[in-house]
Amino acid sequence: MGREAGVALALSSGGTRGFVHIGVLKAMDRHHVPISGIAGSSMGALIGALYCSGYSGLDLEEMAKSTPRKHYMDVSVSKMGLLAGTKLHDLLLKWTHGKNLEDLAIPLKVVAVDIERAEQVTISEGGIADAVRASASIPGMFSPVRRGGRLLVDGGVLNRVPVDLAREFHAKGVVAVDTGVDLATRMTSMFDVLFQTFDIMARELRRYERVRADVLIQPNLDLTRDADRTRRFIAAGEEACEAVIPQILSMVRGTP
Repeated sequence: MGREAGVALALSSGGTRGFVHIGVLKAMDRHHVPISGIAGSSMGALIGALYCSGYSGLDLEEMAKSTPRKHYMDVSVSKMGLLAGTKLHDLLLKWTHGKNLEDLAIPLKVVAVDIERAEQVTISEGGIADAVRASASIPGMFSPVRRGGRLLVDGGVLNRVPVDLAREFHAKGVVAVDTGVDLATRMTSMFDVLFQTFDIMARELRRYERVRADVLIQPNLDLTRDADRTRRFIAAGEEACEAVIPQILSMVRGTP
């Protein structure tokens, strides 16, 4: 099948909630849904980049469960973020074998934001690790990335669910995965405060702009903080995707 015979995915930002994308991809793999391209923001860009690099949904699940935080979290000496992001970048380089976006079998568009000009930046060329590191630069947490004369931060600041970019793949339709912006009720660390602040901003954006995809997947998430949260988020994404698989397959086949 050609690229236009499949669906395009728009994978949202959402921090650790982004593990739901893995569950969605597991379900799509199981039903052999062809994917024409992926547009991702922040965690959606990271998961999308790995999938487009050739990892299956099952591979991604194993990686998520077996990669401890110390492998991608490093304290920054910069005044622009708590974490330097060097470990995350190096891990992405390893996982993607240092490839460029142009090398991917499945096309990928990555969303970042120029924090100095308040502009969305779409990255579809150059190093995969560089692009994802920029898109995942949560303000206040990860230091911004200087790329092409721009200072880039998390794509979710302006475009949480990049349906507009997914449309550019001219696929059979667009399937969007929205991890939601439900607020936590208990703050226990500075990271909780940063994520909560980001989620509050995202919730306000969501009030004024609906996600206009052909199929929208919105998993029900239990935000309880425990050791099994990664597993539960993946399972929630898988369950939510299974519920709409008939719609997705009908869209691919061109049947009503």
